[in-house]
Amino acid sequence: MAVRYNPHPARIQEPLFQVNTWDQVEQSSLYTVVCNGQPQTVYHTDSFDYVIPVVRDDSPIQVEVQVQKEFLEAVVRPAKAGIVPQREGNKLSFTLDHPQKLTLELDGDLKTPLYILCSHWVPKPEKVDHLFESGKIYNVGVLHVKAGETVYLEEGCMVFGCLDAYIADGVQILGNGILNGCVWHPKEENGGGKPLMRIVLCNNVKIQGVTMVDGGSWHLVPGACKNVEIEDVNIMSRVCTGDGIDIVGCEHVTLRNSFIRASDDCVCIKAASYPDPAANRDVRDIRVEHCVLWNAEPGNAVEIGYEVRCDEVCDIVFKDIDIVHCEYEGNQSGGVLTIHNADRPYIHDIVYEDIRIEDAQEKFIDIKVLDSKYSLDRKRGRVEKIYFKNVEILNGQFPVSIIRGFEMATEMSRPQDFYFDNVVILGQEMHSPNEMRMVVELAHNLHFGGKTYSARNPF
Repeated sequence: MAVRYNPHPARIQEPLFQVNTWDQVEQSSLYTVVCNGQPQTVYHTDSFDYVIPVVRDDSPIQVEVQVQKEFLEAVVRPAKAGIVPQREGNKLSFTLDHPQKLTLELDGDLKTPLYILCSHWVPKPEKVDHLFESGKIYNVGVLHVKAGETVYLEEGCMVFGCLDAYIADGVQILGNGILNGCVWHPKEENGGGKPLMRIVLCNNVKIQGVTMVDGGSWHLVPGACKNVEIEDVNIMSRVCTGDGIDIVGCEHVTLRNSFIRASDDCVCIKAASYPDPAANRDVRDIRVEHCVLWNAEPGNAVEIGYEVRCDEVCDIVFKDIDIVHCEYEGNQSGGVLTIHNADRPYIHDIVYEDIRIEDAQEKFIDIKVLDSKYSLDRKRGRVEKIYFKNVEILNGQFPVSIIRGFEMATEMSRPQDFYFDNVVILGQEMHSPNEMRMVVELAHNLHFGGKTYSARNPF
């Protein structure tokens, strides 16, 4: 079934249907997976199949994948894993020296991949307020989580619905089960109104181990929160506007060891009224590291913007990230590492470090100050002190990059102070904007090694 974009989706207030038996949950007819001799359940969607081996420690894992069709080539990503599967007929075998999150692609087909998402077992706490047991299906509509409560999804359960925590400090959402949002949108298009996991005005939040799949809108959305820890989660969307994680008006957030496949932005930093007007506030101290990202056709892989309705966005680090695909969008805004300052804030001290990109079909770096259809502020902000260190495009095409400021008769904003240290494209270290095929307009002070390009005119 072809997925289409609805620019004006209905504001769905109740689930469209229920899933009551495992017979209604699609399993893969293409892949069979065995890990350390144990058969695994492989789930199916029209955009990907996925399996979640849950491990108790960091011991090696023997993986066998039986493919139920003929194929010529099988590629395992990320390349950093260094896995070349052994093949016997249509069976692929390989060993993981430690648990990892991988993608398997056959003959370059990006619509039939298998995601092998090894996840560490999350033990059940002594105190659990909302327990979802292994082997069971649940329909919760909207589960409202209160302050101090713990939600625990046991391995092997599937919960249909969404979670909402509002002014609820100390919330924990834990376990190795699956939160499925397919009931909140028509199968063939996006749905309006319900993030899969909405966390607003909450402090000291922990989210660990959970898999989120097929929401109709943004998936994991902390808004106006402080001290949020997100660890070892899997997020997979298949319809447009299906952002992976949107960190909106938050401070002190960490996202680690996670996998995100998004049909829009994978990781996005914003300040906006969605998920709540309280999230129109400054963003600082955000750390995203040790993650694997797959950006499908819409959106960006790693984005700051467009909606940034606050005074300051700063101290954000993206480190040790594998971007296995940034697919072609063709709608002007798509890119791998992007900042779109479409409102008033001062965006500064943003670090991109140890990032490996395997397929950049859109722009590599896309940084703009602009007035857009998403803008509400009438004043343009600034972008300064942006650092790129050990960033590499491993293969694929050589993408363009853009850094562009804003100038009108009554207003000017010129981004400045960009630092490029060991940026490598297709095996060649970049020493200038021209080598990077970068368009620079109304921007200043691009530093490559000891040389500065587009220096600001003192006049």
